[in-house]
Amino acid sequence: MTSKERVRAALSHQKPDRIPAAFEAVESVRQKLLLHYGFRDMDQLLEKFQIDILPADPRYIGPELKSYRNDKGQLVCQTFWGYECTRQETAVDTYWTTTYFPLNDVETVEDVDKIPFPDPDWFDYSAITEVCDQHPDKAIIIGHPGPFQMATFLIEMDRLFVLMVEEPETAQRIFDRMVEFELAYYERCLQAGGGKVDILRPHDDYDTQISMLFSLEMWRQFFKENTKKLVELAHRYGAFYQQHSCGAVGPIIPELIECGVDSLEPLQKVVGLEPETLAGKYAGRIAFHGGVDTQSVLPYGTPQQVREETEKYIRLLGEKAAISSWPARPLKGMCPSKTSRRCTA
Repeated sequence: MTSKERVRAALSHQKPDRIPAAFEAVESVRQKLLLHYGFRDMDQLLEKFQIDILPADPRYIGPELKSYRNDKGQLVCQTFWGYECTRQETAVDTYWTTTYFPLNDVETVEDVDKIPFPDPDWFDYSAITEVCDQHPDKAIIIGHPGPFQMATFLIEMDRLFVLMVEEPETAQRIFDRMVEFELAYYERCLQAGGGKVDILRPHDDYDTQISMLFSLEMWRQFFKENTKKLVELAHRYGAFYQQHSCGAVGPIIPELIECGVDSLEPLQKVVGLEPETLAGKYAGRIAFHGGVDTQSVLPYGTPQQVREETEKYIRLLGEKAAISSWPARPLKGMCPSKTSRRCTA
């Protein structure tokens, strides 16, 4: 099987020739790995670990984004969404934190509509075409923060939660405008892929490690219909829809299945996401991506413990894949046909 065939088989609940692999890591980890193996570029690293899934993103070509140094000498950069990030440096790593939230003062639907949002014309989507053409045998994934996670960059989270309770129409307008942009943006991405994009993955962290951030009923109220719209878009272009949500996402798995979501990732070691539980409840209804504990076993365990943990997830989830007609998601216009994470169906 090619990587594309392998990933599509797993997401269709078929038995692939091996479990597909994806790779995600922060920049400092990527650089350490390249140095450790003496590699010149990421392609060599991905080849070594037999990575099947490659990301693709359009190039930003919109209005110039400002950057400056604050009074502490830290670099501050504006994003195309309008929020600003400040570069934080420690002895261990470098990272960015949001330090300006353009929606912090909104109170009404009218306030939300006065704030400029990105224009889909601000991007050169041919960059996705290039990745697809250069890697025809790889599974191509697109996606960035979804409507909830993106909103938390535009308005501080406590203020957003107050709006969701006290001014639900205002909160809903924020999420709806997010999805209006994403539907247009992702459709152009999928069109640029010419049927070669395999996975659409928005990132929405709805949870802490002990519970959801809000009630199940509020998830249904604010996010269910918009999730359905994004799923329908992916399926219309022959792509699978993969929902990212860290934390204790267990309560909404049935809702995601009802929305048509094909895959969920990651699987953190939290209540409700035990592989035994997932295999018993959802085998053949949704695929699961991930599972190896990146907070304890992977960074602190022995190589043998990591191997045993990986084999456990493959055994309990990968080997319970339901057989279906593959490929379940034909390619329109074409023949039907952090750390390393493994896809398990």
